[in-house]
Amino acid sequence: MNSKQSRRQFLKNTAKGTFGLMAMSAVPLTLTACSDAENINTSAMANLGPMEELKKGPFPKKIDYVVTIEDGWITQERNGFVFIQLDEINNEIMIMSPICTHLGCTASFAKEEQKENGTTFFCPCHGGQYDEFGINIGGPPPRPLDLFQPFTKNGNIYIPVLSPTERKV
Repeated sequence: MNSKQSRRQFLKNTAKGTFGLMAMSAVPLTLTACSDAENINTSAMANLGPMEELKKGPFPKKIDYVVTIEDGWITQERNGFVFIQLDEINNEIMIMSPICTHLGCTASFAKEEQKENGTTFFCPCHGGQYDEFGINIGGPPPRPLDLFQPFTKNGNIYIPVLSPTERKV
């Protein structure tokens, strides 16, 4: 009996092992995604306030936050803001990061003359332009503004400020 594996058999076994590990690592992610929002630790999340306040217009709007982040032995307070847009079809809010997807500068509301071409958010570093839903419409940004996954706890909306979700269109 030949104890050596053929190249084809080796690659087949390697692929099976790799896919098996990937499948097993996805199980904890799906369990986390299905967890009860009331049991989520919100200590490193920004509290944006009650949903009924966030759904009051006009839109888009800027919401400031302050969050205390503990990392090992370091505790730091961070001030920041997000942009909120209302999806009127589904009556859901969209929470957008103001960080430009080009090089990480901070976008702000566009000036009146910039709004004439449909620009709502503008990044002054390199001229990044985004519409009211954070979709990149001009300049160098390669993709839309990132979104935050909101969590509800005790009637308030929380976001993980250190981990926005990359959005592709």
